[in-house]
Amino acid sequence: MKGRRRWLGAAVSVVALLAAATHLIWPGLKIDAITVLLFVVALVPWLGELLESIELPGGWKVKYRDLQQRQDALERTTEEASSTAQAALGAARGEDLPPTMETVRLFAQEYRRLRKAPRQPERTAELDQLFGAMVTVLPRVPGFDPVQAFGDDDGGMRLAGYAALYGRPDPALLEETVRALGREATAFIQYWAIRTVAALLERADPDAVPEGVFDVLQELLVRLPQGTSRREQLGRLLDARRYG
Repeated sequence: MKGRRRWLGAAVSVVALLAAATHLIWPGLKIDAITVLLFVVALVPWLGELLESIELPGGWKVKYRDLQQRQDALERTTEEASSTAQAALGAARGEDLPPTMETVRLFAQEYRRLRKAPRQPERTAELDQLFGAMVTVLPRVPGFDPVQAFGDDDGGMRLAGYAALYGRPDPALLEETVRALGREATAFIQYWAIRTVAALLERADPDAVPEGVFDVLQELLVRLPQGTSRREQLGRLLDARRYG
């Protein structure tokens, strides 16, 4: 994303500078407000880290950081929509899988395989689809214990625990789920664990949710990297509780 922004900034700057040069060499023209405006436009993409806004001739005001923040938020929303769509696709494919512990083992094996693959959008899409298939199958597996899965060293098993509760939310397991989320270090699992916690909170009695649950979530929010979908999701969840 940052690379695309740099190329876009360079393109805008080149176009604006060429326009300014043309304006200068055109017969009969001299440096005026138009030329100044074009030079300012050329500089804007490179001054986003330093400037909050630029006042342009004619009363125009460029709020660069605000625009960048809105673009970042839109990109994160698009990522979330893509993850949901991929998970739905995986859920449809999981309907024909048998709800057995052997299927759970195969899910965990597939998770390990995908984790070893190079990081790229295709891998994330496959992981989202895997989670969706888990959501379809895990709630129907006899004897599968999500809380026990949270403590497993195998990330695929931990993901399976969240998938089971995402598919069949049980607010009685909210505290255990939040504590497990607080210990989780894998970004992909964190993402779906946060969405699982959100699903549990939607079905929980607000007056019955212990304050410690939100303390853990707040501590996690501080640790999550800025600009990630995980932080955005968790921030919205906490804001809904704070201002809802």
